[in-house]
Amino acid sequence: MDDYTGAYIARKNDILILPKHHAIAIFHLGGIAVECRLKSLLLLYHKINDWDQKSRRIKDSMYNQPIANPSHGLSTALRRMSDFAKLAKLDKQFLTHLHNIIYPLGSTDIDYISLRYIPQTTQSQEDWQKSFDYVCGWLEKNERILL
Repeated sequence: MDDYTGAYIARKNDILILPKHHAIAIFHLGGIAVECRLKSLLLLYHKINDWDQKSRRIKDSMYNQPIANPSHGLSTALRRMSDFAKLAKLDKQFLTHLHNIIYPLGSTDIDYISLRYIPQTTQSQEDWQKSFDYVCGWLEKNERILL
């Protein structure tokens, strides 16, 4: 099984040490960090150890259904944790910041995964960093719901 928590911590640390002029790499790795965090929380939420196992979260609508790997779908991962998703919908800032992580250049044509094909950007790293910090902080603060 992949170590999503370890990958989250490592990618989060990676963006802190990358030189500031590597915006594309920072946006890309930051999105991957959030992806890993959401995947680790999704597994914890459904009380499973691997993808395609049946959810063991008794009061969830997905109980006893196989939980598939959401791939790079950050919103998909969030929606598959109904209690978590309800809380997220109450925080419009969180949803705005998550959108900024998914689409760091502003355009919905290019997500954080597709950035690897973009040579450079003039997009503000400062604004992106605020979104990254908000999303990571929100996930860490609200993880108690998963228990």
